[in-house]
Amino acid sequence: MDLQRIRELAYEHLGNRKAHLEREKGFIYYHGQRVARIAVTLRKMILPDEDSRDEILTVAAYFHDIAKGIEPHNEYGAVLAREVLKDYCDPQQLEEIAQLIHLHKIFDKSSKQPELAKILQDADILDHFGTIEIWMNFQYSAFLDEPIENSVNFYQSEFDSHAGRIGKLLNYELSRQIYREKIAFVKSFADRMKIESEGGIYCFDSICRG
Repeated sequence: MDLQRIRELAYEHLGNRKAHLEREKGFIYYHGQRVARIAVTLRKMILPDEDSRDEILTVAAYFHDIAKGIEPHNEYGAVLAREVLKDYCDPQQLEEIAQLIHLHKIFDKSSKQPELAKILQDADILDHFGTIEIWMNFQYSAFLDEPIENSVNFYQSEFDSHAGRIGKLLNYELSRQIYREKIAFVKSFADRMKIESEGGIYCFDSICRG
């Protein structure tokens, strides 16, 4: 496969779209690029001897949200990807890419899912946390013209339950380790944001906090 041309194709279809009103134009393109890189990184650590399908995984990541905003977007996405990519992949590649897109939102621990599908699921979740989670929160607040206190309140009252619920969907211990570090970072940032949003001064010495 010509990954450079397929990446350009992804931008043509996703780079100028808004999947959600409160997110910036092109978010699903850049999200797909990041998910592709995370997915291949996870694959190298989880399945170090199985690199033969990295291109399949990469392209599936590029297009996994092609139908975002039309639910169930994983089902419609598989259909759209088959049409968009039909001239760029052979039939076997196309079918596997479509299957991965279809499975990326099907979290069924009782079924035997392909390893690449589980890796794509984890990569997708991981990209929504850490610095990207903070960015999305601020974008949402800006879209709604909300004051900083709304974000502070979200992190203080809702973030833990939200993060806990999403974290249970992860498939691999490696992913869970990465996720825990991301959550710790966000919570540390949120603690500082609360102090500074109230006019306090944050530092590592507890004497000068507040």
